Amino acid sequence: SALAATGCRGCLMPGFARLYALVAVAVLALWLGLLLLGQQARQQRSEHIQALREAYVLRNLRTAAESYLATGLQLPQLEVLQGVVERERQNFAGVMAIDIFSAQGRVLFSTDLGNRGLQVPSAWRELLASDAVWLQTQPGQRQIGQRFEGELGQAVGGIVVTLDATAAAPTLAQWYAWGHEALQWLLVLVLALGVAWWALWLGLRRLAQPYARVAAVLQTSATEPACVAGADACALERAAWARYANGVAAHQRCRQAMQQLQELDDGL
Repeated sequence: SALAATGCRGCLMPGFARLYALVAVAVLALWLGLLLLGQQARQQRSEHIQALREAYVLRNLRTAAESYLATGLQLPQLEVLQGVVERERQNFAGVMAIDIFSAQGRVLFSTDLGNRGLQVPSAWRELLASDAVWLQTQPGQRQIGQRFEGELGQAVGGIVVTLDATAAAPTLAQWYAWGHEALQWLLVLVLALGVAWWALWLGLRRLAQPYARVAAVLQTSATEPACVAGADACALERAAWARYANGVAAHQRCRQAMQQLQELDDGL
């Protein structure tokens, strides 16, 4: 009986090991999924903030241009806009250039002084027909633009903001933040694995308790055990004890028979 119980326990160990491995794989898959979702959410948040920032710059420039036009001056006379575009470029990192051009397609104010007086691409003039913000992409840069209007609602000119689209080298602060976040995610993984394995161990222990008591009964019990577990567990223990008692009785009968045969043999 002891050998059978020990052998059964040995048969169950590979199954338990597979369960622990499956739980580990499931926890790791969940952790990777959460990590990817977190990175995606962070990327979307970064893109949303970038879009808000760009819209803010463009809105400030348009508001300034239309406000100065409301004073009655003509667009070429608004030299104050040169200071506005230079200030906006300094205030926002990633802005490569800002150009303000007339409805006739000539650059009047620009952060790149060499552009002043140049003719803009014909596509820029065509986009003045719409009041919507437009976007153009080129290698290493993006351009957003919008027209601005005079008092009568007609397009007086346009604003183009050129943005750096190349990936900036990570700063030391960014590396530190990424390292801190990676440590947090690793800690979450370790804790999740620990909790999952502990819960599995606890569940298997509760599940195996009746069978462990049966094994103990088959190995050591000399009297019927006083069962305090549930009805199913008690029935299992009593069945095990009855099997054990039958085995002991059969063994005793065999011994008595062998003893009687030995006595008969001695008498002869």
